[in-house]
Amino acid sequence: MKKTIWPVLVLALLPGTLFAQSFSGSAKGTTAADFLQLGVGGRAMGMGGAFSAIADDASALYWNPAGLTNIEKRSATFMHASYLQSSFFDYAAYGQNLGKYGAAGGSLQYLNAGQITQTDANFNPIGTFSPYDMALTFGYAHKLTGVAPALDGAAVGGSIKYIRSAIINTAQTTAFDVGMLSPFYFNHKLRLAFTMTNLGGTLKYEQTAENLPLTMTAGGAYHITDRWLTSLDLGIPRGNSPYVAAGTEYLFPLKDTWSFAGRLGYNSRNVGDVSGVTGVSVGVGLGAHGLNFDYSFVPYGSLGITNRFSVSAKF
Repeated sequence: MKKTIWPVLVLALLPGTLFAQSFSGSAKGTTAADFLQLGVGGRAMGMGGAFSAIADDASALYWNPAGLTNIEKRSATFMHASYLQSSFFDYAAYGQNLGKYGAAGGSLQYLNAGQITQTDANFNPIGTFSPYDMALTFGYAHKLTGVAPALDGAAVGGSIKYIRSAIINTAQTTAFDVGMLSPFYFNHKLRLAFTMTNLGGTLKYEQTAENLPLTMTAGGAYHITDRWLTSLDLGIPRGNSPYVAAGTEYLFPLKDTWSFAGRLGYNSRNVGDVSGVTGVSVGVGLGAHGLNFDYSFVPYGSLGITNRFSVSAKF
């Protein structure tokens, strides 16, 4: 059992100065570029965003860069999400296995808030503007071999991202993600993960520099059967309270190698922020021959609902 607790040890060894930051609910609204926390992929969001130990396609660049090593050859992911009001959120990623040299990939996130009327000091309209946020990410991962028996099959990864945010003024910065995946345990049923995302960088629109939503996550995924997968993530974000995300997926085989997936998830990150149903998610998927079509439905109470459609290909 000792070799299964390494993510907990990593958390315990994090510098104390990191926890001196505002990681509590009282700090809500104190970070910038919150689009970095929206979550990508119909499959992942159908499972409540509990995906750090599962990420096995190009979207690993978002969830856990170490997951790039799960790509057998090449993988591409595309997502479109109709978000709240007139906004929309798009994501595209590509990852490739480089053999003995590891794995690498790149991705683009883009959030468009739609047209907003701009007014003067007397609230008279003087035109419109279209706020947007984008992040361009490049990552690399490698499996650990020959280090220690307990680490054989583990993987580490990291990425650098360029972030640009435009409201009326524009701000830009760079940040880093790091991630680890454990070997498989209990006859290939359990895998553990740890990530730190949005490290470093601040966005300065005018005079004040705002922190990015740094988040630490420890997670796990467990195969109850070959068709039934469960997952759990525990997150500690800057600018919010710690949260839990949990998800499950069941695969139903169909004719001619096709399969249908049903998914349920729960994420406590935004529970209580608005009235109505929030925190739950439902998703479905259809796949065959390395091609998957996924959809997730995530309600945000009185604010509305979000729909994510994604296509992933492994080739």
